[in-house]
Amino acid sequence: MGKECEICQLVADVNDPSSPRSSFRITEMAVSVAVLSSDQFFKGYTLVAYKEHVTELYHLPPDKRGEYCEEMIKIANALDKAFRPDKMNYELLGNQQAHMHWHLIPRYRDDGLWGLPVWVQRHEKKMLADKEYQELIGRINPHLSS
Repeated sequence: MGKECEICQLVADVNDPSSPRSSFRITEMAVSVAVLSSDQFFKGYTLVAYKEHVTELYHLPPDKRGEYCEEMIKIANALDKAFRPDKMNYELLGNQQAHMHWHLIPRYRDDGLWGLPVWVQRHEKKMLADKEYQELIGRINPHLSS
């Protein structure tokens, strides 16, 4: 889909060192890219986007489907080790951006929305300085190899 798809553009941007979005890149894996969300209201909130433009899990051959899920789980595990949330929320929606991407949302009992789905109530976006995003990514990356 290229430039018409925001997620395709995000994947391209985080892999382009000259793009400001590249500073949100956590890692690139075989079939996906993990990107720290610019909104860090939920510390560690990450997107795991499939590299190719696909809209549904059932569009993938079983081996790629399994590989994508395993990569998402690897990122979720690293987020858990880095931030020790009370719960991890997993969302694979695609209603607004029809490109397969997981939302991995670490939840904390004191996050102000505990017990509610993150989409039901608006919250003030928490934007960070570039250095702070890099510090969060620095906390995640050591746990990707374990």
